Order: sequence, then C-alpha cells, then structure tokens
Amino acid sequence: MQGFILQITKSIKEDVLVKLITTKHYYTLYRFYGARHSILYAGRNIDFEVEYQGIYIPKLRNIFHIAREYEQDLEKVYIWQQFCSLLDKHLQEPNSHEPKEIPPFYYTMLENGVRKLKKQQAKRVACCMYAELLEFEGRLYQKENCFICDNKLEKKIAITRGFLLAHPACVHSPALLDRDSVMKFYATKNLINFNNEECANLYQIVLEGL
Repeated sequence: MQGFILQITKSIKEDVLVKLITTKHYYTLYRFYGARHSILYAGRNIDFEVEYQGIYIPKLRNIFHIAREYEQDLEKVYIWQQFCSLLDKHLQEPNSHEPKEIPPFYYTMLENGVRKLKKQQAKRVACCMYAELLEFEGRLYQKENCFICDNKLEKKIAITRGFLLAHPACVHSPALLDRDSVMKFYATKNLINFNNEECANLYQIVLEGL
C-alpha cells in the first residue's frame, strides 16, 4: 500500500517509530535500524507493507520510495516536512499506537499538494491545503464579523490561528490582509491575488498549528 510519512521518532538505538497515513488509516509503525535507511524522511511518499506482531507495535516492512520532483528543492522539502509534522500532531491520539481510521481526504490533500509543489511556491501550497482542511472539518471561518468582538469587519483584517478573522486592534497577527481578497481565497483555495510576502505572513499562521 502507499502512504505519506508524517513524522519519525527515534526509539531504541537506531530503531524508529514512523507515523504515516494511507487513504484509510493513520499508522504508528516500528522500523528496525531505521536510521540506516535514507528512504525514511518526513514528507516522503512510500509504498510499504505492515507486519503485525501480536500485542507489539506493527512493523514497517518492504519500503519503496516513490520519488517526487519537489524533493530536488531543499526549501520545498523543508516546508513540506513542516506541514506534515503539523498534520501528524493534528491527527494523533496521545498514548495510542493502534491504527486509526481516517477519511481519504487527508491522503488526497497531500497527494494533490505534492503535484502542486512541482510548479508552485511551497508556502502557497501549504496555506491552500490548510484552508481545504479547515473547510473539510467544518472550521473555515467565513463570517463578516470579528471573532473577538463580533463587530463587522472593515477592509483591513487580521488573520490568527485557525484562519480566524478579526480586527487588527483585537488581535496581534503577522497577517494583515485585505478582507475581500481573504474571502476570495477562502472560497477558491487559491492565493493568486496575494504576493509572496503576504503568503509568507499567512504561512506563519499555519505554523501555529492545524
């Protein structure tokens, strides 16, 4: 089966715990001598098998790396890994190593994301994926009122964690943007009307957590 590696955690000596998702599950798998395998990096798309071993954490076996063009660009790799790590924290359940059923949306989101990385700036891709995730989970804020004071938003707005909208005077935020442009972005999941600096500021909000 195929999956995306979200996070890798060192275990005993060179062994690692690998967190990854497929179209149906979020897995925590054990990999012996994982540090010796250059194929194991957060963000990578792999083909693999799961070997169950009774009460112990299942093993990650027969790994094959599915190469992607964005992997030749170190900046894109770094940003992609950041987003995958945030997604891991969002999906994980503390102290649980059991496979967790998840909707196909999350895998499809990443699959579409790596395709876009071929031509688009990584921060733009990450921001658009976050807006898609918020909409899928029913959390995308599209009201015309400030979420702090509930008064009507003016032309200049601030965006804070969760892509919530507020008056610049109500919150401290690195992302101060045009209200109409933000609403269009939320509707289309496209940042064509934003310059690179605005996208970078928006990405800082993404880094606060999904």
